[in-house]
Amino acid sequence: MTKPKPVLTKRDFVRRYAKGEFGNASPTWNTIGEFTRADPRGELFHIRNRVADGPTWYNKTKLGVFATWAHLKLTGVPTDSLYISAMAPTHKTLFQGEVRQSEKYLDLRYSTVVATMREALAKQQYHTNGIMAVWALKYYLCPNSYEWMHYLLDSYPSHVIEFSTYSVNWGTLPNYNTVFWEVRKY
Repeated sequence: MTKPKPVLTKRDFVRRYAKGEFGNASPTWNTIGEFTRADPRGELFHIRNRVADGPTWYNKTKLGVFATWAHLKLTGVPTDSLYISAMAPTHKTLFQGEVRQSEKYLDLRYSTVVATMREALAKQQYHTNGIMAVWALKYYLCPNSYEWMHYLLDSYPSHVIEFSTYSVNWGTLPNYNTVFWEVRKY
């Protein structure tokens, strides 16, 4: 089996993420036009950034997405650097973080704080590796999510996998309790 191309930029990642290459994801729209045409029924959304470590605007209603997008455009933020995703059920977060396969074992940076990932990792984070990382992932991720995470680790060597795990199944694929937010080369 041929390995997929490495993810070298955030823009490349977002393009491939929106197409579903990385598995269970948050429903995502590349432009405000796509979002408008899709007329999503979710309660809350967030405006995400194609720029690494760029700002994100969380917990926006549909009307809030339009207002925030217009404001950002008026203030000179290049809207081609933005995209929109459904807001995950953050209040049902169990476990989230980043995992990578080193030469010898899995390295895991994680948090159990119930918040968006950036907020959670800023408030509390732990690091573990090896069998303890495997144990933590097996404990929190449902079997489908755990199996897919290993597929990502095998398919994208030298990449970090960013994820959030919830107490309910949520995302673009049924029967997954984990959303894979990002795959990036380290």
